[in-house]
Amino acid sequence: MANRRAFSIAAKRDISFYTSIAEIVSAVAIVISLLYAANEFRQSNTLSTREADLILFERVANENREIVSTPGLAEILVAASEDPDDLSPADRVRFLAFQHNFFDSWEIAWEYHHSGILDAETWEGWDAWFSKEARERPAFGWTENRDDFTGEAFRNHVEAQLAAK
Repeated sequence: MANRRAFSIAAKRDISFYTSIAEIVSAVAIVISLLYAANEFRQSNTLSTREADLILFERVANENREIVSTPGLAEILVAASEDPDDLSPADRVRFLAFQHNFFDSWEIAWEYHHSGILDAETWEGWDAWFSKEARERPAFGWTENRDDFTGEAFRNHVEAQLAAK
C-alpha cells in the first residue's frame, strides 16, 4: 500500500510537472501566434510601392480631368503663364488652388518615399516629373502656396528643384 501511495504521489507530481510545461508551451504558442497576426495585420495595412504609384497616377489624372471638365480653367492656366497680373482676384484664387493640389501630390510622393513606401527608383521618377512640371509652371503658384506646406525638408526640396532650372 505504501508503494502504491508513493507511486500515486510521484505520478501526481509528474502529471503536475507535465501540465505546467504544457501550459507554458501553450502560452508561448499563443504569444507567437498573436505576434504573427499583428505583423500580418500591419503588413496588410501598409501601402505597397505599386499602390502608392497608382494613387499618384490617379491624382495626376484627376488634375488633367479637372482641366478638361472645368469651364474656364484652361484659360486661367494660360493667363497665369502669360501674364499673372491680368488674372482677376477670383481667377487667381482658382489658379492657386489648382497649383496647391499639384504640390499636395508632390508632397504625398515625398512622404511615401520618406516613410519607405515608394522605393528609390519610383520616387526618382516621380520627383523628376514633379520637378520638371513645377519649373514649367508660374513661380507664384509655389511662392504663394509655400507656407501651406509645413515640412521644411519638403519646402527646401521643392525650392532646390525650382532653382535647378
